[in-house]
Amino acid sequence: MPGGDFHPVYFSIVAAWILVAGIGVVASRSVVRAAVSMVLCFLGVAFAFALMNSALLAIVQILIYVGAISVVIIFETPAGPRRQFFNRQSVIAAPIVVATAVLVAVILVSGDLLTAGESAVNPGLRQLSSLLFNRYVLPFELVSLVLLAAMIGAIVLARREDKQ
Repeated sequence: MPGGDFHPVYFSIVAAWILVAGIGVVASRSVVRAAVSMVLCFLGVAFAFALMNSALLAIVQILIYVGAISVVIIFETPAGPRRQFFNRQSVIAAPIVVATAVLVAVILVSGDLLTAGESAVNPGLRQLSSLLFNRYVLPFELVSLVLLAAMIGAIVLARREDKQ
């Protein structure tokens, strides 16, 4: 990696960790075990970001995905209704998903999308926060309003289901 000390061996170990944890999410019959595998997968992704000298993304990965989303899924699982995971749509959806993944991989490998530039653009936290809160403050606030509207809509929909 330009400007860093990239270790392919460490990255291969972390990539295998992510792959095994991802398979654990999909293959596990227990929802709690799948959620724990998902937490391990998210931690592996955070380590991959750290290996690529992107500390901000690693911290955000741990705070948002491991800290918030995984906790919500783990604590909501016992309270939620039991549903059958696989249904008739899975038989149709699985080949479509595999075909789409293969198509995206072929496009990325055959095109010039994965070529590296002369130097890596990896701004530090100070430069990123300066851009976010000075130059891009209006889009940042608009995104926060959209997320607030989505949260309010989710609360209204959840309360409507409780009354029925």
